[in-house]
Amino acid sequence: MRRIRRLLFLLSLLTILVCIVLLLNFTAPNPTGRRYSSASPLTSGQASPQAIGDDAERVLAIDLGLPNNNAPDQRVCICSSTQGTPPTSECRVCLTTQPIEGSFRRPDFIGAGYIAESKNARNLLYTQEDRVEQITDYVTAARALNQPLWLYIRVNTVLDPAFTALVDSTGGGVVRYFSVPGYVDPVDRVAQGGLVAGAVGLFLAGWWFAPFTRKRTPPKPRDPLHKSVSSVDTTADFAKAAKDRLHTKIDTEDARQHD
Repeated sequence: MRRIRRLLFLLSLLTILVCIVLLLNFTAPNPTGRRYSSASPLTSGQASPQAIGDDAERVLAIDLGLPNNNAPDQRVCICSSTQGTPPTSECRVCLTTQPIEGSFRRPDFIGAGYIAESKNARNLLYTQEDRVEQITDYVTAARALNQPLWLYIRVNTVLDPAFTALVDSTGGGVVRYFSVPGYVDPVDRVAQGGLVAGAVGLFLAGWWFAPFTRKRTPPKPRDPLHKSVSSVDTTADFAKAAKDRLHTKIDTEDARQHD
């Protein structure tokens, strides 16, 4: 029982630690380290499409720990190799020069060894030519730079699988990232259940099996005085028996002499 109790305790403790790590949301395999955004950006209501896009960029900038590449002091671009140098008001630096559709492309974020773009949209379909051309140009640049492209979208965006294949080809990926009202991450749900299970396991390990693992109370040592008395009694009995045998022998000898 003691071994079962110890095993249950260790498994429960490990379960709790793993669940806490998952709930902290910092181990996902993308540059933010998160499975979903730290805040929900605007998605509808009175906000304009531009405001909705800007709010997602704001959230992603915080989570990536990077400045927005659309800021006036940033503006690193993918420049066209066929349409001349873009204006300096739009592009301060050309990250690479490639045969792209426009005169330049400006990704939302340029990280240390990767490119990131946010799309806070209800759907991304291959029928949307402007988006297809934009993402394709980012993929072209990422491949030329040997850098991954990460595309961050809403957790519920309707996505054409062609986009996934295209972005995956760079070594990056499409991340269902921007949370929406009412969204509950499936991993968080499992981790919360794991915390409850781990707590129950610790309770059982600490209390349920306790009666089976209590140490037996060792017998009390015998009283030395009692031992001495017993020894004396035994010695006295032995002496009396020896004396009786001696008397019997003497009586037998006397009887023989008189005969």
